[in-house]
Order: sequence, then structure tokens, then C-alpha cells
Amino acid sequence: MAKLIRSAGVAVAAALLALAVAVPAARAAPGGSVLVVGDSLEELSSPYLSNLLPGVKLTVNAVGGSNTFEILELFEASYDPSQSVIVFDGGTNDNPNYPQILEENLAKVAATVGDRCMVVPTVHGYTVEGTGNDGKNRVVRQFAASRPGTQVPDWAGFVHEHPELMQSDGLHPIEAGSEARAQLIAQGILGCLAYKESSGVTASAASAPPVETTRLQPVGRLAKREDSIYRTTAAGVIREAAMLAILRTLLPG
Repeated sequence: MAKLIRSAGVAVAAALLALAVAVPAARAAPGGSVLVVGDSLEELSSPYLSNLLPGVKLTVNAVGGSNTFEILELFEASYDPSQSVIVFDGGTNDNPNYPQILEENLAKVAATVGDRCMVVPTVHGYTVEGTGNDGKNRVVRQFAASRPGTQVPDWAGFVHEHPELMQSDGLHPIEAGSEARAQLIAQGILGCLAYKESSGVTASAASAPPVETTRLQPVGRLAKREDSIYRTTAAGVIREAAMLAILRTLLPG
């Protein structure tokens, strides 16, 4: 019975969160054009982004199994100077013994996009020859520290807290985990848009109507996608509420 009560509580909280996200985001999101590049994790997460980010134009180019060299190629094929936010969702398929691979490719993206805001999630991947992902995540955090406004959704921390939302391989999330991951990415994008507004990089217009996501044709192998949407977790509720509170203080309306 306690388990049933807990599940019901999470479902109710998630339903309330969906309303809280949809209404303020539609009012407060300043619009903008966002490029999302990544691997199979982003393939699983990105279908949820358009509902979380009404008024934001999304271009997604994600191919399962991509390392950061390949994700850099996806970025180079998809980037347009009109895009104000870049989500570089990679590192999972890099050998953790060589974190400099991620470091070098992030630096190349940064050199191209200039002062545009970037979203770079922490990495949860396999341990190889006894080496985990600490090195890659140090690279992510050092990169963020070197670039004002950079957002770092803590996917690695989320997986540690919620292993039950992962598939049996321990690497890919189930439906509920994919939706929760999308919320982390969406928070990062909203954080970038808020930073752009607060820093005065670009003046924003009034809120825009919903914009369809542009999904570029994949050119490699795709990870298996799940078929239905589960409700997210209470941890996601706390993170979303905190982000919304911050955004209300930064954005007009």
C-alpha cells in the first residue's frame, strides 16, 4: 500500500509540474533558436523537448553511438549563426581514459559559437579498464567555469540518484528516465535563454507561439526508442520548481 501511495503522489506531483512548466514557459520563454546535437541519449530525450519549450525553435541532430568527434561533425553540419543556444550532449561513447577528447571537441565548438550560451550535460557512461567518468565530468565543469552562462544539467548525478529509471544496460534511460532527462536539458536551455536576457546579449520579443522541432535526417545507427510517456520523478519536480523560481526573477512577464 505504501508503494501505491508513493506512486500516486509522484504521478500527481508530475501532473502539477507539467502544468507549471507549460504555462510559465509559454509566457516567459523569450523564444530563440536552439541547436541540439548528441548521441542515443539525446535521441531518447529530444522528443519531449518541444512540449517543454513552447515558442523555442529546436533543431535536433542526434545519432546513436556517436562519440564526440562524430557529434562535432553533427554540430558542424547543423550549426547556423542564428542559433543562440547550443546543446552539446556528448561524451558517453568516448573512452574515459582520454577525457581530452571531450575537452578538445568542446573547445572547437566554443571557438565557433563565440559568446553563444551552451548546454553541456555531465556524463554517465561505462567504466573502461577501471576508469570511470570523473575525468570527463571534470572537463565539463571546467569548461562551464571558463564560459559565463554555460549550463550543466547533472545527468550523472540524476542516474546515481535514480538507477531505477535506467534500462538493464545501465546506460540508457527507460521512458520515465528519458522524460526526466529531457526536463534537465530543457532547464539548461531555459537557463541559457534567461542568461541571454539578463546579460542583454539580444533583446527579446514577446512570447512566440509554439514552433515545430526540426529533426535532421540521421546518418548512422539509431538506438531503440521507447513507445509511451511515463510520469517523471519527484526529484524532477524539485529541480523544475527551482528553475522556474529563478526564471521568474530574471524574465519579464
